Amino acid sequence: MSITFDGLASGLNTQDIISKLLQVEQAPINRLNQRKLDIQKERDAWKDLGTRLQNLSSALSALLQRSTVVGFTVRPSDSNAPFTASAGPQAVAGTYSIQIQQLATATTLRGGSAIGLDIDLLAPLKDANFRSPLTSGTFSINGVAISVDAAQDSLLDVITRINTSGAGVIASVVTVDGRTRLQLQAATPGGPLQIGAIGDTSNFLSVTSLLGAPRTGDTVVGTRSLTAVKTTVPLAQAMLATPVSGSGTLTINGVAISYDPSVDSLATILNRINASNAGVTASYDSVTDRIVLTAKTTGSLAITVSDTGNLATALGLVSGQLQLGQNAVYSLDGGSTWQYSTSNTVTDAIPGVTMTFTRTTSSPYAFTVEPNTDSAVAAVRKFVDQFNSVLSFIADKTAYDAATKTAGTLMGDSAVRTIEATLRRLVTSPAINAGGGYRTLADIGISFGRVGSPVGTTNQLQLDEDKLRAALRENPNAVFELFGATSRATLTTPGDIARVAGTPRPPASGRYVVSSDGAGNLTASFYDTANQLLWSASGTIAAGGTNNTLIPGLTLTAASSLTGATSEITVVQQEGILTQLDRYLDGILGWDGLVRARGNAFEQQLRGIDQQIDRFQQRLDDRKAQLVRQFATLERMLAEIQAQGTQLQGQIIKMLGA
Repeated sequence: MSITFDGLASGLNTQDIISKLLQVEQAPINRLNQRKLDIQKERDAWKDLGTRLQNLSSALSALLQRSTVVGFTVRPSDSNAPFTASAGPQAVAGTYSIQIQQLATATTLRGGSAIGLDIDLLAPLKDANFRSPLTSGTFSINGVAISVDAAQDSLLDVITRINTSGAGVIASVVTVDGRTRLQLQAATPGGPLQIGAIGDTSNFLSVTSLLGAPRTGDTVVGTRSLTAVKTTVPLAQAMLATPVSGSGTLTINGVAISYDPSVDSLATILNRINASNAGVTASYDSVTDRIVLTAKTTGSLAITVSDTGNLATALGLVSGQLQLGQNAVYSLDGGSTWQYSTSNTVTDAIPGVTMTFTRTTSSPYAFTVEPNTDSAVAAVRKFVDQFNSVLSFIADKTAYDAATKTAGTLMGDSAVRTIEATLRRLVTSPAINAGGGYRTLADIGISFGRVGSPVGTTNQLQLDEDKLRAALRENPNAVFELFGATSRATLTTPGDIARVAGTPRPPASGRYVVSSDGAGNLTASFYDTANQLLWSASGTIAAGGTNNTLIPGLTLTAASSLTGATSEITVVQQEGILTQLDRYLDGILGWDGLVRARGNAFEQQLRGIDQQIDRFQQRLDDRKAQLVRQFATLERMLAEIQAQGTQLQGQIIKMLGA
């Protein structure tokens, strides 16, 4: 970095002089920077326009879905409907009634016996296989404290201690559902049965499930069996009544589930079943110590179980109780004819309506299926708003304010005006060969205003909601055709092509002639309605196979054998108004569309300006360096002259003094 000092010899402000000399040469850079700012504003405006056009495209895409426009709703006759229901676009409006005699239920296979070892009455309590560890201490019955030592006492010891305690109860064991439970009975009819006290130090009453158990007459019975299988340890250690002898494969409904008793716990096996495709939910009922398999689907469908080992036997499934599920039974004609379904969700009772039964009825229940215009109106309103957003933006950016003499950022941009004109033309033009009774958006209440509207009031789309709802109620399918009709392709002459599906692109009327050589080579030729050949292409197809590239937009399916027969496909052009608009937006918003092209052009211009600025700046820097050198040389020369003058002056003074 160089250091300069202003006019030490000359007294001139050289930096100011240099700055003013460079101002003229700075002018081109200033003009380029201003041009750069203008281009950046245009680029940002186009980016904003692209976003609004994309939002418009998204808004109209919903209206190209039949389910949005052709909507129905199921209206029950009261707030206590015996079903939930939804209606699709294929529903038929009308009044219906349904009587539900029976709901569908799922098949269950319940283990035929408890699977864990029963209680050992003579073993010490800590080793007797209780559900949970039993602690020593005291527990109370009718206010009498009874001691228990888990390490020394057996269950029979405790029973004897209760019966001799004077508590006024008789303790005994009973068998419920194949397993032992503890029972307490008042010693006298109507005698007290107060079980437990706040000061108890042993958990005996809770482990035996007596604490909180209900009194029935003079008896209280534990609510659960005293024992239960251990679910989280390997099966070999799970205290099963029937030990699993070795590894094997459990097969449920044809789905194999492997097991290894030395590794797998009961919880692991149940989770493995539930994660499989066996179609059942496996669970462990800890109250009764049994395995339960429940079908994931309803209806009278059996559950089958087999095993290469003895796990199925150990889990009680071989001797299990199979309870077949019920089928749903319902009637649409007041009970004259009954229909049956394995599921409570029925899709074929009423066309286009899905019903899920929630309760039975003793008599027919009335309901209606009627058009639902709300979703369609909301979608149209969103489309109109987005369309007007685009128009407002274009109007703002292309306007000229005469008062301030300020032009909008995109004023004079013909491409923007073309977009605006095209959008207006497309939404006011009629649909092409659309079925139904509507030809233009104005027919259903979407227009730029009525004929004769005051100037300045027809710049944006307007929605007559009442007119739109009336059209949707009268003929929703015709409204959808007005919006989203697409060209139809029909296989009028089958040959080596057996089926055709899709929408041809472009959507012009005419016919495709598909020639075949019988060896899989095809040639497609398109003729317009005047029978002029406009297009042809070649491709291949296998017998019974498909081709979706030969004719854009169509999938061709070949016959099972190829004979060389020619096929003909007739195309009838149909295009809804929004179909045309959607195709236009796809074009200008696509990868090689106008919006992206303009954005790329702006970026290219900005790069070019930056390069010009860099060149001008380099020249300016070089000029500044040159001026600095020149003024430095001037200062040096003046300093030398001043020094010489001072020296001469000194010599003259000496001479005069002499």
